[in-house]
Amino acid sequence: MKRSTQKRGGAWGAILLVWGVSLIVAFLSFRSADVWRLPSFASSFFQSLSLSTLFGLKGLAESAAGVIIAALITLSWYGLGDLIVRLAQKLNAQEEEDEDDGADQYSSRIFNLARACALGAGAWSLLWFLLGALKLYRRPTALVATLLGVALFVLAYKRHRGTRPKTESMSATGRVALSLSILTGALALMAALAPPTAKDTLLYHISLPKIFIAAGGLTDVPYNIASFLPLGAELHSVWAMLLGQPLSERAAEAASGATQFAFFPLLVAFVYGWARRLRLDRTWSSLAAVLTASVPTIYYVAASGYIDLALSLYVALAVEAVARWWKTLRTEQLVYAALALSFALCLKLTAIFVVLPLALVILLRARQAQEEQEQHESAGRARRASAGRIALGGLGALVLACMLASPWYIRTWAQTGSPVFPFYLNIWKGSAQGWDTERSLLFQEINSRYGGYPKNALSYLAAPVRLSLMGQPDLPDFYDGVLGVAFLFGLPLIVWAWWRSGLDVELRIALMVSAVLFIFWLFSSQQMRYLLPALPALSVAVAASGALFADRQGRAIGKALQWMLTAIAAAGSLTVLAWFMEQNPLRVVLGGEERANFLARRLDYYPYYEIINRELPPNARVWLINMRRDTYNIERPYFSDYMFEDYTIKNFVEESRTGREVLARARAAGITHLLVRLDVLLDYDQSTIVDDRRSRAENLEKMKILQDFLTEGTRIIRRDARFMLVELPR
Repeated sequence: MKRSTQKRGGAWGAILLVWGVSLIVAFLSFRSADVWRLPSFASSFFQSLSLSTLFGLKGLAESAAGVIIAALITLSWYGLGDLIVRLAQKLNAQEEEDEDDGADQYSSRIFNLARACALGAGAWSLLWFLLGALKLYRRPTALVATLLGVALFVLAYKRHRGTRPKTESMSATGRVALSLSILTGALALMAALAPPTAKDTLLYHISLPKIFIAAGGLTDVPYNIASFLPLGAELHSVWAMLLGQPLSERAAEAASGATQFAFFPLLVAFVYGWARRLRLDRTWSSLAAVLTASVPTIYYVAASGYIDLALSLYVALAVEAVARWWKTLRTEQLVYAALALSFALCLKLTAIFVVLPLALVILLRARQAQEEQEQHESAGRARRASAGRIALGGLGALVLACMLASPWYIRTWAQTGSPVFPFYLNIWKGSAQGWDTERSLLFQEINSRYGGYPKNALSYLAAPVRLSLMGQPDLPDFYDGVLGVAFLFGLPLIVWAWWRSGLDVELRIALMVSAVLFIFWLFSSQQMRYLLPALPALSVAVAASGALFADRQGRAIGKALQWMLTAIAAAGSLTVLAWFMEQNPLRVVLGGEERANFLARRLDYYPYYEIINRELPPNARVWLINMRRDTYNIERPYFSDYMFEDYTIKNFVEESRTGREVLARARAAGITHLLVRLDVLLDYDQSTIVDDRRSRAENLEKMKILQDFLTEGTRIIRRDARFMLVELPR
């Protein structure tokens, strides 16, 4: 019998080995743009370090200041969050202990720390919303908030001082996994401290905080439609930049990047702590953490100042709290769920997709309570809560979450006429300068093209495989991101563990929510970043399923499985390393490279911005056409369409018969200069001026009108094959 078991275990081990190696090879075969170019990137990276100065006192001090400011803000998050947790725990004082709950006896200190920081960050974000409404975005306000937050941290530290978790050994696999997580985090932090270059960051994640600070509070930003979105995470950048600006603008943007990066270690720590609370040992918990940390798109989000990791953290916290509540029925968990869900809704409207599966879980729990009560009535045992009370409490938490997040949507509603603006204007009418129903529908169409277009049943079925193996950054057809194969590898393990009834009810609930989120993602916008909230639960489930499989199949199989998961994580980390070396932010962060040189290296149009900022008169108004709407780096008045950056010029040309008529309309709008990306606007095959419904002759005539507008009587200040900066004639 023992020999038979060993044979089966050996067979399973061989199958897993072949499956894992096959996935790694397939994944790397699609990495010709990064991993296979790693030697070339490394050569350039180390050559740049050896041929020029690596350190500069001023730049290094500014980066260090950014880290210190971000650390103070994170401590403030923890201080307020710990206070919220203490208040929530008092709700349990009069509640009966559930006999099935052993979570508090096996609670992870790291989990508690990550939860407190997350809750504190969300609470501070709501406070900064109030301060913005009161026009109190001032440096003294930021200083007082920091002092208060640090004071709360000191009090929390004193309360918890002396409590030490039990030490537990970690295998070599766990140490390697932990090292990979630390390496990825260190690279992401270094990139986050560099001057921002990611498109959405320049578009609004950091440009809007800059404008809010200049205005002293929340304000309408004409033609930047992102200003109508919920901006809970961006308000942390307001806080960081207010603290950093007295030192320098460079210190302010480094503080903003480091503060947004802080959600990366918090998310990884939460995943680790969640696994520990489910009684996984340190090795398997470290593997759960590294499966999250090594996702290349997670690195990109952390390094670029994007907000998707904050959203993922809040969704994971809400799901974990509801899953814990299923077992304990404690009001404390509903408080955590309500707060986390509300903070998620303060970041992105897409968080609404979490409400439906959580409501379903609550109703199922109420139904189970009803069945349990019927079974126990005959024995004279009454349940502590009726089904109606359970449903009312759970659904009430969801309503509370929506109410706490409502100020953002009420603000948008008051400004535009639609709380979900700028989306779905064909359903709920709304308007703002620079946006209308036509552009809203175009935006929906663009989002539908992620993952390939048109889609059919086969493309939906193949999405998990294509996403895991073929994902590419900046390519909408390939999901605009890289996931890696960890979850595809772990899927059979999860199915096996579910079939064997080996997964804890919390994990089954979390997996159900992740499945619903994946389905929503599949039939909406298949952009990789939008799928990140589903990953923390999957990471924990893969580790838990692997641990169960190892227990059933033997120690040798368990070790092989752990090393395979580590190898898969390493493949993702190689992608991250290639991206980091290609970007090469090390020298600018350490002060050895000037900010302008770094930006010119990363943004091919940046030299034109320097000319605009340095040479154009202060009253010049520049029209940016197909320039990624980078409004963060421009210091002159500007005009630029949101998202569809050639929308206005297209309409001008459509409605004009000559270039002179276009010029007249531009001058009437106060435009004095143009900065145009020529290789897009003047390319017949790419230009939006070309309309397939017209004949070629008619399209060429419209292109001629555009060219006349750009060249007749204008003064070309600078031009190359891609860009042109011109002054319009008076």
